[in-house]
Amino acid sequence: MSTLNVKIPDEMETDIQEFLDEHPHYLNKSELVRDAVRHLIEEPRLSERAREDVRVSREQIENGDTVGLDELE
Repeated sequence: MSTLNVKIPDEMETDIQEFLDEHPHYLNKSELVRDAVRHLIEEPRLSERAREDVRVSREQIENGDTVGLDELE
């Protein structure tokens, strides 16, 4: 495993420590940083439910089964 040294402002150090205190499933700062970086670089993925909702919405639009906001009164 590689090591990466990062300088952060003192305020961020305080924020990180407070976050760790509130989220004890992170055992240390390294775990928190690895998880944060992982979320930044991984491709966002929609859940199966979200993909199905998008599919249904597109189908409704194509079929004209929608109304405009101005029609909802």
